[in-house]
Amino acid sequence: MSGDATAGLADLFERVTVMHATDRWADLAEDLIATLGTPKFSDDNAWAAWETLSLSDETDGPTWSLLARTSDLDAVATRAETLGWTVGEQEDGGHETRLPLRGPSGLAVIAYARRS
Repeated sequence: MSGDATAGLADLFERVTVMHATDRWADLAEDLIATLGTPKFSDDNAWAAWETLSLSDETDGPTWSLLARTSDLDAVATRAETLGWTVGEQEDGGHETRLPLRGPSGLAVIAYARRS
């Protein structure tokens, strides 16, 4: 992916959604289904995704964050550091590799790339 650091991170992301992590996943999923309709994807016990919102039961990270899909986590890390963001360690999830980012204002972004 191309672009320069003055462009920010947007050109490195293919899709960005708001993610909410909660230990009350089942109750909140029911409310969201009532409000937003059937999710595009759900594993029915820990993860659900609609067009602009994702819901997770993983509470070891921020309660609210942006979830940003990319095909190049290394480029995201490099660009984020150039922009003064805090870049965490890459870690493997169930189907993806994640990279936690924290903007200078405190915005939490979890960049992720699908694993082959």
